Amino acid sequence: MNLAHARVYLGVIRAEEQRRSELLDRVDPNVGYDQWLFADAPFIGELCLVFLVALRHHVERQLLHFAARAADQGQPISRGQYEARVDELENMKPSKLRSTIEARLAVSGRLHYRAVEALRLLANAYKHNARKEPPSGLLAHLGLNTALTYAELPESHELRKGLAGIVGLPDDAGHCQIAAGFVERVEAFLEDVQVHGRLSNVIMGRVVSLTDFAH
Repeated sequence: MNLAHARVYLGVIRAEEQRRSELLDRVDPNVGYDQWLFADAPFIGELCLVFLVALRHHVERQLLHFAARAADQGQPISRGQYEARVDELENMKPSKLRSTIEARLAVSGRLHYRAVEALRLLANAYKHNARKEPPSGLLAHLGLNTALTYAELPESHELRKGLAGIVGLPDDAGHCQIAAGFVERVEAFLEDVQVHGRLSNVIMGRVVSLTDFAH
């Protein structure tokens, strides 16, 4: 995923949300309300959660590659050095990788880090506990009451409100609006990391074309 593709994919989800909404305009309001509340809204919520997991993976990949270029005070490095550092980072345990990235890039001090950390907690919750209530770590990060019992991730209205708030949106923001808010904050966060990270340029060397070997 890159962020341009992310916005296109989000547009597809929005189109499906609009299609379902227009279909409900043609049925009895009571039937339409139940259909939206118990079927359509959770389905759109699920699509947006999958989207946000993919967005978090994009952040992880970008930070890993930034960290591979952040160990030389901005001095150029060779392609071999860069690739070796990427391999080293990819083979670290998750906790060690996070601490290394923090040491090299100081991500916790960057613009919109709180929203990006919420994205990490949400993605982990969805991947490892998707059919249960949101975990306490995510709830606490969003400022929600950890003593309460919440609906499943795609269906929880309170979770949606918490996610809306962390990206600067009102409580009634929809799933697609919230997802778009996270895209904007991820983009600003990654730009801030790049600006302040003193990243080295990678000297790639000559790129060999397959036509060099044609007879």
